[in-house]
Amino acid sequence: MSVLATKHLWRVLAISAALLFTYALVLSKLAHTWWNDENYSHGLLIPFIIAYIVWTQRERLAREPTKPSTLWGGAAVLLALMALWAGTAGAELFMQRVSLVLML
Repeated sequence: MSVLATKHLWRVLAISAALLFTYALVLSKLAHTWWNDENYSHGLLIPFIIAYIVWTQRERLAREPTKPSTLWGGAAVLLALMALWAGTAGAELFMQRVSLVLML
């Protein structure tokens, strides 16, 4: 593995760990809802469906050019964190879940 690939891997792992730490409570409440409320039990299938779609489209996705934008990416992260803060301060679980979707 090249030095650049190793650096990229560590960056991905660090961001993933930060997201898991930040959204751990939201994810645990979401999992609890999926497991215990039959109206939302279909939520358990969503990660597998998304993984299947990404897997079938992986070649097309690999061909897409990457155009990172620090300004728009930073604005999206800031908006998601503000939504998380507002949802946490107001004890509003829906806003916290919206924040998770915005962050992804």
